[in-house]
Amino acid sequence: MTKKKLKKAAVVAITGVMMAQTLLTGCGKKSVDYNVDGNQGQTSDDGKGTSSRNGIGDRLGIPEGCDETIEVGNSGISSITLKDDEIIVPDTDKMNVEHFTLSPVDNTEKQRIAETIFEKDKGIYEFDQEHMTKSDIEEQINLYKSMASDSQGDDNNMMGTYLDSEIERLEGELAKAPDAYPEAGDYSGEMFVGTIGDTQYIMGIMDSQNNDDIPAIGTYVYFGPKLDYMFLRPKDGAAIAYCSEYDDMGNGVSANESKMTKEEAEEIAGKFMSDVGIKGMVNTETSDLIWEYVSSSGMPVASESDGYVVVYTRGIANASSYSDELYEVDNLQTEDGMVNAPTERYSVYVYDGKVITARWSQIALEADSVEENVDILSYEQMLEKANTEIGKYYEKYPTRYKNVEFNDVRLTYYIVPDGDKKYKYIPVWVFGQYPELQNTSGTKRPEQVVIMNAMDGSIIDILEDAKEMGCYETYN
Repeated sequence: MTKKKLKKAAVVAITGVMMAQTLLTGCGKKSVDYNVDGNQGQTSDDGKGTSSRNGIGDRLGIPEGCDETIEVGNSGISSITLKDDEIIVPDTDKMNVEHFTLSPVDNTEKQRIAETIFEKDKGIYEFDQEHMTKSDIEEQINLYKSMASDSQGDDNNMMGTYLDSEIERLEGELAKAPDAYPEAGDYSGEMFVGTIGDTQYIMGIMDSQNNDDIPAIGTYVYFGPKLDYMFLRPKDGAAIAYCSEYDDMGNGVSANESKMTKEEAEEIAGKFMSDVGIKGMVNTETSDLIWEYVSSSGMPVASESDGYVVVYTRGIANASSYSDELYEVDNLQTEDGMVNAPTERYSVYVYDGKVITARWSQIALEADSVEENVDILSYEQMLEKANTEIGKYYEKYPTRYKNVEFNDVRLTYYIVPDGDKKYKYIPVWVFGQYPELQNTSGTKRPEQVVIMNAMDGSIIDILEDAKEMGCYETYN
């Protein structure tokens, strides 16, 4: 086991570290979209967030599916194809362009969110992972000692060696540790601890405008238990547990044991979103909540499903926007860095009738204006543009692939820069090539993607736009 895996197994139960692990990470299929108030927005047979044929699809002559060969030009690619049994189209008669201004979360907004989530009368405090209280450090030491004791019989006990070194470090910090965390005060901090019922939770709010560790525009928020998830759902033979939107261990997952229905979980998640004050989002997918259990030696014990993860993205005219991660797109990977897609994504973990974790990546936008019912290229006009422009795009951004096979074609929305701290969501055609296994579960990460402006047929320069929007993450 590598040192990196050891560390992950050991710290996944630790306050703050769990927040850091889940904060910046980006998962299921569903047939109905709901906005945050629980109203149906659009339908789909495969969960891509949009419907089969409808008003705009008929008007633009968009077929149910496609099997098209695209001109390669001077790209060096042998073939480019569009092959999708179901082209996804918004369930609407028109499409808009919506303009926004960046509006970072300020301290007043942090306070409002914290006081909405936590029970204010029980106190809200600023959490400092680097200067934890005596009780938190003692709790962590006890956990590590228990794990170290359980791992003594393991061959090549790297975990035990690592835990012993961490125990020594923590014991050195214990004498100088404070007895209590300071009150939240003016909410200028980034991490807070509060209470719900008898359970303490952590909330982190980090904004790219004042935190260099945030690689893209926007605000990243995490809310979850201060302790390991084991106290919520214990498992014999496991030392620690964490929750995920997909099967991290890759060992297969049991059938969902939740006593809630998916619809009940969506209603609970929608109320949470509304209470926190998040508007303008639509539910794009609801997947099983996966509980990953790990032994004291860091080895997988079980992956079980109990509860649901309800995911939202920005809605434009009640249609979802494109929010898939672009880390693995072949021709967007450079020697210097990679594209951290400018997306707004909200994941709400619902278990046993309540929200136990929520995390979201938002661009903190304030609506400016709307251009309604903009002109969209017909399907045939889109193909004409695709035949002239996609090859040129691959000339500028070459791929190692000899054959590009787009198996996911959709008409949707995507965010692009629109001036200083201004952005707009525009109608686009997204052509994506996904590994076949990703069509059923797991985080959606295309191997190839081309995004076309659906109004004029120009190809979005994803890399340059990402740099302009602060979404290009350098390896340094």
